[in-house]
Amino acid sequence: MAIFNRLPTLKQIAPVYAISVVIIYSWTTWWFFWKLPSWLFYMNIGEIILVYVYLLAVNFIESLIALCAPLVLSFILPQKWFRDLFVVRGASLIIVGLGYAIFLTEQFQYKDAYPSLYLKLWAVALAVGLIALLVFATGKISAIKKVIEVIADRAMIFLFIYVPLSIISLLIVLYRLL
Repeated sequence: MAIFNRLPTLKQIAPVYAISVVIIYSWTTWWFFWKLPSWLFYMNIGEIILVYVYLLAVNFIESLIALCAPLVLSFILPQKWFRDLFVVRGASLIIVGLGYAIFLTEQFQYKDAYPSLYLKLWAVALAVGLIALLVFATGKISAIKKVIEVIADRAMIFLFIYVPLSIISLLIVLYRLL
């Protein structure tokens, strides 16, 4: 049972997960509505709803995977470094990490515009280093710490909306696969 003592409590995990849910689901909803007008020309309403059901199921899995990064860091790093400030540092890791992932996604818009600069080893190492620096700096600056805690706490309302919808969507996807 000592292993589980290294992990944060559910009360600490929920706000961090809520931040990942807000970012991932908002990004997907943005792109869904961006593509919706073109889909209306060749898809019926049932197919469009089914696309959104699949997106919700994938977002549920993606948000759980995104939550794994702060949980692993909390497990590996000393308690004073990460677990004691799990909400602040975990939420900032999610915000900065997913922000960088969105930035990289925007760089790969077209096949011909392949940005090899962002995938070089030094660029990735620099990005990871900057992310680590930002994450640990947020725990030291009280104003930023307070803002992130408030945002993470208020983002929890989205868990009541998206998690049930995502579980229903996941069940629909699994039913269609079987």
